[in-house]
Amino acid sequence: MDFFKGLRNVLSGDIIMSNLTKRWIRFILFVFVLMLLYNVNRFHGIYVYREISKSEEHIEKLRAEGVAVQSELLKKTNRRKSVLSLLESKGSTLKESVRPAHKIIYKVRKSKGENLKK
Repeated sequence: MDFFKGLRNVLSGDIIMSNLTKRWIRFILFVFVLMLLYNVNRFHGIYVYREISKSEEHIEKLRAEGVAVQSELLKKTNRRKSVLSLLESKGSTLKESVRPAHKIIYKVRKSKGENLKK
């Protein structure tokens, strides 16, 4: 008989309105909200992780493509040759130097006043 009485209370909604349930309803709702936030945070973390993985793969593909394009450009254009051909096409009278570059060294002389200061 107690089983049927308890079942009737659950089905009729009397259990929700009991004093014990009224005291614990705030705590139950708080735990429910925490569980909901935990699940939302977890799914958001999984989504962000997948997006980061996709972005990293895309960046690696673009980096490889950039290196390939850069090497092709370096093969096709020799800087010295392209500058000389550009100068010739513009009708410039500039010519390539036959002497190698050299370093200019400038020595500073000490003045009489500096020797006295030390």
